[in-house]
Amino acid sequence: MNQCLKVVQERFTHMRDRVTHLFEHEESFRDLCEDYEACIAAAARLESPSMASNALHNEYVALQLRLERELLRYLEEHPEAGNP
Repeated sequence: MNQCLKVVQERFTHMRDRVTHLFEHEESFRDLCEDYEACIAAAARLESPSMASNALHNEYVALQLRLERELLRYLEEHPEAGNP
C-alpha cells in the first residue's frame, strides 16, 4: 500500500473507503495526500529542542493542519466516492 494513502487513511479512519476511492481516481487528491505525508515526515524530522528547529517545526505543524482542512474539504465535496 502507498505510504501517503496509509497516512491519510489513518487520519480519516471514518472515511477510509472514500479516501481510497479518491486516491485511486483523482490525481489532485493523490497530490494532496502526498503533500500531507511529506509535511508530516518533515515535522517529525524537526522535532528537537533547538529554537530554530522549533520554529520551523511549528510552521510544518500549521501547514499540516491546513492540509488536513483541505483533505477534509475534498472528502466532503465528494460524498459519493467509495460508496457501494
